[in-house]
Amino acid sequence: MTLPPFSFRALSYALALIVAPNVIFLLLAWLTHTARPLLNLDYFAAVLLLAVPKRWMRLLGIVMFWLAVLFDVLMFVMQLFPFMDLQGALYLLPFVLKAPWSYRLLCALALAYIIVMPFCLWRLGKKTNPSYALGLCLLLGAASYFTGHLQYYQRGPQSDLFGRNNFFYGKSQLNLYGNNKDFFWMLAHDVNPVFSPLQFDHASRHLVQPQSAKILFIVNESWGQPKNPALQEAVLEKLAAERDHFDVWQVGHFPFDGATLQGEIRELCVLQVTGLGLRRTTADQLADCLPNRLRQQGYMTIAQHGASSLLYDRFDWYPKAGFAQVVGAEQMMGKPTCQAFNGVCDSALFSVVKEAFAEHPKLFFYWMTLTSHTDYPAKDLFNHRLDCAAYGLPADTMLCRNFSLQTQFFDQLAELVRQPEMRGVEVIVVGDHPPPVIDLDEAFKYMEGKGEVAWVHFKVKE
Repeated sequence: MTLPPFSFRALSYALALIVAPNVIFLLLAWLTHTARPLLNLDYFAAVLLLAVPKRWMRLLGIVMFWLAVLFDVLMFVMQLFPFMDLQGALYLLPFVLKAPWSYRLLCALALAYIIVMPFCLWRLGKKTNPSYALGLCLLLGAASYFTGHLQYYQRGPQSDLFGRNNFFYGKSQLNLYGNNKDFFWMLAHDVNPVFSPLQFDHASRHLVQPQSAKILFIVNESWGQPKNPALQEAVLEKLAAERDHFDVWQVGHFPFDGATLQGEIRELCVLQVTGLGLRRTTADQLADCLPNRLRQQGYMTIAQHGASSLLYDRFDWYPKAGFAQVVGAEQMMGKPTCQAFNGVCDSALFSVVKEAFAEHPKLFFYWMTLTSHTDYPAKDLFNHRLDCAAYGLPADTMLCRNFSLQTQFFDQLAELVRQPEMRGVEVIVVGDHPPPVIDLDEAFKYMEGKGEVAWVHFKVKE
């Protein structure tokens, strides 16, 4: 076998073939302050196949490229949304068209990338040959092997989860995904959700005993704990001003990572769950959830959420968990809608809560909020009381919009609990998960720890 004569042109095209798939992801990482290896070694297989002058080999190379892109995308998304994994992404895919505009835009760009980039790689592959591609892959692979565990950037211990500190020269994103998510274990359990004992704290343990006749339990979308406690105090300011009318007043926070669904299961059932398709859950798996226990004690149990009940299979598992009445967007036609999943605005639902407590003498009312869902659109914000800059949080950040929406919600909650229908009602509000942001530096600079959810507990006097 004789080697082809040296060609600087062919070598350059081989290098371009190796580098090209990484460029867009490196640009995304730079813009969002997420972590990514300079070279994703998963593309090497695609590069070698694309350099072979046989059509079927190049087609196989495109398939390998798409597979590598899948895990490149997952490692990017998982840093911004730590509760997301392959199974979660596949589950939520049908809801993309109703998702916030930023989700739709990212999905559209990803789709354009996986369509356009193969054409570019095909052309580059035709202008080089396997010898140059193999030589460069071996050279860069060997260099990556010896430097693969040497991080050239260190964020500190708070970022050791979800690939947020994966600043390698060269590394396999598939391998990094497997290290952060037990991929093969997950595939073995992707049919039915798997429940396990809760390893986090939960706010529902603060409910008074014996239990109040009227309970309003709110899982608050994307409510986290800022590093500056004065910022949280400002968010709760109007609610805290009502403390003279409360028998109980407690606030706190605890670490949690998981999706909205997992935050709900944490509070309602004191369990952890792997897998998002809860329609496959049997009733006996949720028999000991709080709504079921209260229903057996004669409570009316109502669950409310502004999005479609198809999202996270709430139409199915809410009744299994013990809710006699489930109110989703389908039951609230005509009410004003906001950006998140085109769902009913939280601001339109306080009156529903008030009416329910006026009607039922023994009631457990559960509300999973929606309007403060990322990307925290300014369009849904009408209460501008919070001055983020006064608490060290820049006004142009996503987190400022998040805490402004939280302020808006809690100001309305303060108005609600002043109503005579709310006398004697015990209230818990707790975040489902910390607020996701597109620029990770925001989270590291302004949020507490590795990600904490906030909670408040009070009981309105009779």
